[in-house]
Amino acid sequence: ASAARHGQVLALVSCKGGSGATFVAANLSHLLALGGRRRVALIDMNLQFGDAALFVSSQTPVSNVADVARNIGRLDAELLQSSMNEVAPGLWVLAAPEDPAHAADVSPEDVRKIVEQAREMFDFVVIDAGRSLSAVTLQALDLADSVHAVLQLTLPFIRDGKRLRNVFRSLDYPADKIHWIV
Repeated sequence: ASAARHGQVLALVSCKGGSGATFVAANLSHLLALGGRRRVALIDMNLQFGDAALFVSSQTPVSNVADVARNIGRLDAELLQSSMNEVAPGLWVLAAPEDPAHAADVSPEDVRKIVEQAREMFDFVVIDAGRSLSAVTLQALDLADSVHAVLQLTLPFIRDGKRLRNVFRSLDYPADKIHWIV
């Protein structure tokens, strides 16, 4: 890994399944990489049914978030880098586990360590947080510099967006941390 950085962490969360949050996260990651001029990590924290890796590559992931969590005691830049696939110049992806049962192998503390390590290695860390609000997901959102909620303009999305806004308020997230993508 190259010299230490203090990358910006952006989390994308879906207001409702099928909103396009993974699509936005994947495309945003490509754009931020600028064809290799910047280093970008896309981390799939939708641990049960994540498919961010599929959105950016047809490569089989070399590892996943649960594998890294099982080795968290020896996490360093080399381990994290070797657990990720470089899918485009400057764009690296850490996949969600293939087996939904392995989501239980990842704790909020594991997420904190993974994101903090990635922040030191990459200019941008894009987290696809998925839809569920678990302790693991909330840890990722807490660590993010900005949270981007993705919704569509239909009544069910708007209703769930309002609910999500209330969750963000209860977590005392500052208003400038939250951004809405329609």
